[in-house]
Amino acid sequence: MLDQTDRGSEEGRGRLPSAGKTMAGKKKKKSGSFILTLLLLICIGTFAYSGYKLVRLWLDYKAIGDEYKAVEAEYTSENTGAEAPEEETYTEEEKEVIKKEKERLTEEGTVFEDAEPPLKVNFEELRAENPDIVGWIYVDAFPETISYPVCRGTDNDYYLHRTFKKTYLFSGAIFENCENSADFSDPHTIIYGHNMKNRSMFGNLKFLKEQERYDEHPYFWILTPDGNYRYRIFAAFDTESTSDVYTLFSIGGSDFLSWEKSLQERSAVKNDIVLRGDDLTVTLSTCTADSNVRCVVIGKCVSSVRPDFRKKAGEKDASGESK
Repeated sequence: MLDQTDRGSEEGRGRLPSAGKTMAGKKKKKSGSFILTLLLLICIGTFAYSGYKLVRLWLDYKAIGDEYKAVEAEYTSENTGAEAPEEETYTEEEKEVIKKEKERLTEEGTVFEDAEPPLKVNFEELRAENPDIVGWIYVDAFPETISYPVCRGTDNDYYLHRTFKKTYLFSGAIFENCENSADFSDPHTIIYGHNMKNRSMFGNLKFLKEQERYDEHPYFWILTPDGNYRYRIFAAFDTESTSDVYTLFSIGGSDFLSWEKSLQERSAVKNDIVLRGDDLTVTLSTCTADSNVRCVVIGKCVSSVRPDFRKKAGEKDASGESK
């Protein structure tokens, strides 16, 4: 038989928690619920923001496609070869210069690789919409994705995030270096374009570093109001954004030729293209995943009618002879 003390102890064992302990438990539950709710809200917010970014990205890509497909449909057409030969757009004086330059280059061993341009571009109407347009870029390896008007601004920032219609869009436009001549007559011209994830703009340029693709399609075109020029690629590789690839030249010559050959040696695609000190080259440049690295594709003009012929026709000395 239990005494009073034992009875009290037994009763004590079955007592409910004290009021203080009950309040502490409630506080812990409330605290845990708040943390869970906060984490849930953070997850929902992150998901919503990610969804917004994806939708915004999709809308941007759609805008790129819609705008540039529309301009291509409105201002270009397939070249059937029925047009008059390109030289007929030149004056008699310019034709004479073209003839002499062809003869000189041929005697010096230049091999021309003329072909019918893939497109006809209505530059009169296109430039009425934007006078900053200086040409049209077309890459044989990617006819569906690299076929765009080329703009030239007063600096190299304006078209970085503006389309050829001068409306803001992250993808921007394909544009020529503002320090280059608008007629592509410089020894080295640079054209920039974004490396978009949906492979628009210059997003496919990196694949020209593949030997097999390069061997199949080693050409790109610059179509202009003055003439259509075909370029054969002689180098494609990744390089630092501050490298000598971005050197501009006022004249050709031995230094220019050494620069050309150094690019050919660095190329990821191998070729035996003969380079000359009076070549006219164009570099297509785009960004990569590394902010300090660029992908470049460089070609030389192989058309028998070159961008600098008009300029040479206008360079007369007092005797009336071409310089």
